[in-house]
Amino acid sequence: LALYKRRPPRRVDTVVWHPHPPRPARLSPDKAPTSAAFATVFMLSALMAATSPSPPPPAAPAASETFLSEIIGEPALAGKMMPTGAVLDLMDIVAARAAWAHTKGGKVATVSFDRVDLLMPVCHMDLVKVTGRVVSTGSSSLVVEVKGFKEDIATRRMIRTASSFVTMVLMDNNMRPMKNAVPQLLMETDEDKNVSEMVYVRRKLFMEWDAMLKTEMQSSERLTPEQVEDAASNANKREYLTVPQTKVVVRKQSMPRNLNHHQTLFGGDIIKWMEQTATYTAQRFTANPTPMITLAMNRITFKSPITINDVIQMEAEVVYVRKYILEVQVHCFVDPPSGKLRDSHTGYFTVMNLDSLGFKRPIVTGIKLEEDDQESLKKYKLAKSRFAFDAGVSPAAGPAKELQRIRTGEDENDTETNTKFYLS
Repeated sequence: LALYKRRPPRRVDTVVWHPHPPRPARLSPDKAPTSAAFATVFMLSALMAATSPSPPPPAAPAASETFLSEIIGEPALAGKMMPTGAVLDLMDIVAARAAWAHTKGGKVATVSFDRVDLLMPVCHMDLVKVTGRVVSTGSSSLVVEVKGFKEDIATRRMIRTASSFVTMVLMDNNMRPMKNAVPQLLMETDEDKNVSEMVYVRRKLFMEWDAMLKTEMQSSERLTPEQVEDAASNANKREYLTVPQTKVVVRKQSMPRNLNHHQTLFGGDIIKWMEQTATYTAQRFTANPTPMITLAMNRITFKSPITINDVIQMEAEVVYVRKYILEVQVHCFVDPPSGKLRDSHTGYFTVMNLDSLGFKRPIVTGIKLEEDDQESLKKYKLAKSRFAFDAGVSPAAGPAKELQRIRTGEDENDTETNTKFYLS
């Protein structure tokens, strides 16, 4: 159009082309205009169609399969338990690498972590191996199955320690999801089809879990301690603290060493910080200086990326207590240079109380519930609902049968208490 605005009006067939032409007379199909303008438009359309990205070819899950293995921890602490966050961090890195391989080098970012259950603790100087492969894809998202193992030196066998599904998203240069750019999956084996079905089941569980929490949170019913308290688990404690009294606030400045190649924070680093905050909050609540162990991390969804200019603020509270375990809610905010806190994401960590020898230790501190504090009552009720929901769908723990019994509360009625080692 700009080209023709510079030229004097021309007559082509029976139509006069002009920057502001009058309504042309109707032409018969055999006398359609054949101007250079139409030819140019057709050429540009053909060129755009030829240069537009075609849908990427499908690929099998095996094509994205990858693994990392590291001897983690400090030599001086060999044999002592590692924080679970170290394994979660490695799982996030492997998930990103598998997604990167499936998208042929695309920019990927962590969107969410499904529930992670610890099946076997990891110690300093253990050889840890984490595998990952893409098992489900969407328009711009990928689901990566990640599994963690550690080597048992006595038997030279790899033992399963943890597993989860991590959702990644393919991003463009403006850090926005790229639609219809993720290669679809070719399900070639029965194992691939079974895992894909498992992803579907886990997604349904997440939707049920999310709907349950939203229903509870939107309820306007006024709660009372008698309605929500789990009397059997919260009774006969040595002392009681309110939920606000358990609060711990940690603020961390983003540093270059925490950045990925998109110049945003690694999701694994954020989860590791959250797990450290959760275990410290649990130790402070129980007045137990002995390191405690995180048995499970519930579903986490990241709402927005965190940059190097941001400060991440983590607010942790103990919201539910049973005989040996408690739940810590870690609510994360982003403090940008503008200074206005922005809600980022929330995680729920199940922590087990241990003594200095590594045996289960009953928790002697309880949650004090007050009717005037409706927010704390709602948090307690939500945590109680999460425990009941996850106890019904928690996967079998395999060799770590005792950890499974602890997670579901089956061990709380044992006649012999504090006698079973956490690795039994």
